[in-house]
Amino acid sequence: MTSEHKFHSYVTVATVMVMYFMIENVAPFLNQFGVAKPIVTLLSAVGIYNLFAKILSSLARNWLWLKKHLLGASFLNGTWVGEFKGSNNEKIITVESFDQTLNHLVIRGEAFKENGESYAQWISKATFINETDGVLTYTYTCDKDDDKSTFQGVCVFNFEREAAHLPPTYIKGYSTDVIDGVRTSNREKKIEDKLLPLLEAFELAKNA
Repeated sequence: MTSEHKFHSYVTVATVMVMYFMIENVAPFLNQFGVAKPIVTLLSAVGIYNLFAKILSSLARNWLWLKKHLLGASFLNGTWVGEFKGSNNEKIITVESFDQTLNHLVIRGEAFKENGESYAQWISKATFINETDGVLTYTYTCDKDDDKSTFQGVCVFNFEREAAHLPPTYIKGYSTDVIDGVRTSNREKKIEDKLLPLLEAFELAKNA
């Protein structure tokens, strides 16, 4: 069951339970609506469904365990760290924050040189998670510090996970900047399900 199906299944079950209660206890009072009774019932069901959907979405935003349960294999929320080789073969450490809701994912990242000097920063523009195949694809806008340039690119990561129904603990793939088309390989590890402060994550990344 995908995360979307899981979410709507829970909301539907809650709606059915409330509607059953209403049919048992409130239906007699609806007789006064006559032929409009089916319309009133339909509108009530739609309203209750939307209410439960908003409540569940709100709970998932603020309750990490629930978000993880609902998203299942597509749960990426948290702090990820990795590394790649720069143009002069120097080690570059990456830190990415995956800020995820039930239907949206924003990725903010920064790369550092080993001495802690900032190398580049980027933010995703569009993201797509293929939960079944275990692939994350996103486009991004990047600002590089050395030459003060701004450019776009695309990143593709494959999940490394224990089973197809579980979220990944590692992601491995590459990014390609449109200015040169060169692929830069990276393998990232999740170090925390929460979003950590950038410098704290960088210190952990150096020892990951």
